[in-house]
Amino acid sequence: MNRSLSPVDRLFATLPALAEEAAARAGEFETLRRLAPDFVARLKEAGALKLLVPAEAGGIGLTLPQWLEAVMALAEADASTGWVTAHGNICAGLIYACAEPQFRDEFFADPQACAAWSNLPRITAETEAGGIRITGSWGFESGCTAATFVGGMVQLPPAEPGGRPRMVAALAPVAEARIAETWDPVGLAGTGSHDVHFDQVLVPWHRTFAWPSGRPQPGLPYPQAIFSPGTWFISIGAGATHLGLARRALDEARRELAGKKDRYTQQPLLENPATQRSLEAAEGLWFACRAGLREALAEIWDSALRGVPATAEQRLAARLAAVTATQQGAAIVRTAYDAAGAGAIRRGGVLQRLLREAACLTHHVTASPASYELTGRVRCGIDPISFRI
Repeated sequence: MNRSLSPVDRLFATLPALAEEAAARAGEFETLRRLAPDFVARLKEAGALKLLVPAEAGGIGLTLPQWLEAVMALAEADASTGWVTAHGNICAGLIYACAEPQFRDEFFADPQACAAWSNLPRITAETEAGGIRITGSWGFESGCTAATFVGGMVQLPPAEPGGRPRMVAALAPVAEARIAETWDPVGLAGTGSHDVHFDQVLVPWHRTFAWPSGRPQPGLPYPQAIFSPGTWFISIGAGATHLGLARRALDEARRELAGKKDRYTQQPLLENPATQRSLEAAEGLWFACRAGLREALAEIWDSALRGVPATAEQRLAARLAAVTATQQGAAIVRTAYDAAGAGAIRRGGVLQRLLREAACLTHHVTASPASYELTGRVRCGIDPISFRI
């Protein structure tokens, strides 16, 4: 690789080979129920898990729209690779933006640094002078097998009487945790979204930070300060992954139909008017979903470049675009699967795997249909602008 290239140009020069390998090994990752360690090492070497982190911290320094293109490309090759990459990048971005300098420096000093956490705690947590002592587990911790730091969300008592409980992310080195290989889903098996267990682990205060209601560290410069507050930043990972999934499904459907003829009329199946209407309508929907998410992220990044926080309206638009890309991306995959005919049902075929994978992130807490209720209540003024957006 030409080292005279900028980190961004190097990343995009490396991306096609990473995507090609991910596509070739997708079945292997599904069987392993994790991304293979040697492939994770190549992702890390390329900087693919630090895309939004600036170069001075060992990252690539992509813009949000560039990040979208990179994650979509990997998700198109293999949805598990796309989701692990998206999630790892979001965790790294939030650590850079929100963590205390002591933890931020500790984390990014490691070239292999990668974090994973979950918002599904089954824990007990006791606060001490030195931190939070945690026993229990978190479920659905995507990418934990690739991570150097793991943990999850912890609810703490209100800071003041009558206040709201506080939510913080609490992280510890993976060596202090135990990963139980519980992840056995219908799709996205390669994400390694296993349970992470802590047994009386003391997480120092400096390895915790408020999220999603937190704010960037004082003095942190933009554009990276734009990543908090709000859950929009998590939801865009699901949207990007499903846009990649949908793109692959449409292409695979046409590949499946190419050269085949109707058994009765002997007309090429790709010339069938109903097939053309179905696939072209799906293409239009995919284009609109991608354009909407691109526009939402571009507007937020423009604010970041001007050194101002994302407005509530911008965060609302990003969350809505991400949820729609996730939900409609799944619908596009189903359309492609149906259009491809009986050949799509082969156990070893690509389309049946895409259909299964598209059935998973539609349930993610930041991208499920319930998200429309939240965005709608905020938009109509029923609820105040919420950090949950």
